[in-house]
Amino acid sequence: MSQIIKAFMGVFLTLFMAVTAMGILAAYMEVMNAQDMQARIVDEIENSDFNTGVVRQCFLQSEEAGYQLKVTFFNENSTVATVSQVSQIPYGMDGVDMAKVEMQFPFQVAFLGINRQHTFVSYAK
Repeated sequence: MSQIIKAFMGVFLTLFMAVTAMGILAAYMEVMNAQDMQARIVDEIENSDFNTGVVRQCFLQSEEAGYQLKVTFFNENSTVATVSQVSQIPYGMDGVDMAKVEMQFPFQVAFLGINRQHTFVSYAK
């Protein structure tokens, strides 16, 4: 009788660990995807010299992936413009020196009951 209980406990613990590991790996992959997308967005903004069309496309890509993008533009004349939606992108972005790129993404491990929003922040020069 004790061998049956030990066998069931072994199977139960193995399944528990497998499900927990799958949830953690899925969350890790989501973090890696968000980090990769943010790095690509920063590179595109830097390489385009803060082009309006490129910034618009970056917002559309992040929305399509389910992430929230927020870009703060710093101009040479010390003015600051924060954009959190495609409709807020200014048409003329001449004199932009630097941009702060913040991307918020969901982090969740359903099996453990973790459901949070995390933010990556980086700068484009």
